[in-house]
Amino acid sequence: MKNIFSGRAAALLMASLIAVVFSACGEVKDTAVQNDAAETTASETVTEESSDSEAVESAVETTAVTTVSEAEVTSESTAESAMEEDSEAETVENIPPVTDDRFDPFIEGLSEAIREGSMYYEGPENTDSESTSVCLELCTKGFSYTFTDIDNDGEYELFIGSKYTDNEGVTSYMCKGFVVITPNGDYKNLASSWTRSSTEYVGGLYFHSDGSGGAALHEAEIYRYDPSTQSLAVEANLVTDYDEPDPSQLPIAYYTLYEGTMWDFRISAKAKDDPNALHGDEAQNKWNEYKAKAYAENNKLADAQWIRVDI
Repeated sequence: MKNIFSGRAAALLMASLIAVVFSACGEVKDTAVQNDAAETTASETVTEESSDSEAVESAVETTAVTTVSEAEVTSESTAESAMEEDSEAETVENIPPVTDDRFDPFIEGLSEAIREGSMYYEGPENTDSESTSVCLELCTKGFSYTFTDIDNDGEYELFIGSKYTDNEGVTSYMCKGFVVITPNGDYKNLASSWTRSSTEYVGGLYFHSDGSGGAALHEAEIYRYDPSTQSLAVEANLVTDYDEPDPSQLPIAYYTLYEGTMWDFRISAKAKDDPNALHGDEAQNKWNEYKAKAYAENNKLADAQWIRVDI
């Protein structure tokens, strides 16, 4: 019995040893696999990080180069643009203003009238009887003038006024005097602005006047210069009457348009009651057509060289 137990014990002992050995071998193999997988994962991670790092560095370098390149191009472009603008400015400044000494007596007489404190300037002795006076309330500190040939006949006209550009970039040319010389050598002032009414040159042969016509009355005109008669012909006259039925309400406006003629102002009658004119929306729409036509013309004063006379 003792031998059998010893044999069985030895067999069991051997089986246990074999199980331990196989178990240890399995643990070693699994550990090796895990180590290999860990090394592979680490290697891939390092490779990916290296690749990402290189990509980032490459992107940074590319971005830096592009940025510098764009900055240089922008800088050069801006510099060239500034040089072109300076060149244009110098070119304009270096162009001597056009002069016409035939108008010297009118300009000198205007300067003297301002110094004397006169209200209006009628012109020199040889001034046409139909000439319009220059309102000196607009010239207390002096005036600017230039010469232009708006009818392309080779003879200059004298334009007294100013150039103004508003916040929206719209440029206007206020007319304080538009003087021509008649065939017999007389001066003829065709247009002026007043304290409550302004006249602008708008392009081509066209002028636009706008202002108060009296109490509760507003008038506007489009004129066209007629070289054959050396006068301003009326293209359209828009009259706006106002009624105030109730002091607590806004005035009611009535629009009336006359084509090719001026309204015959009479205290006893209002333009809105004239059967021989256009009224309401029809009057406004037609007026806008006349304005659009005039303002679409080439402005002869866009590149004018102005001469300033300070008093």
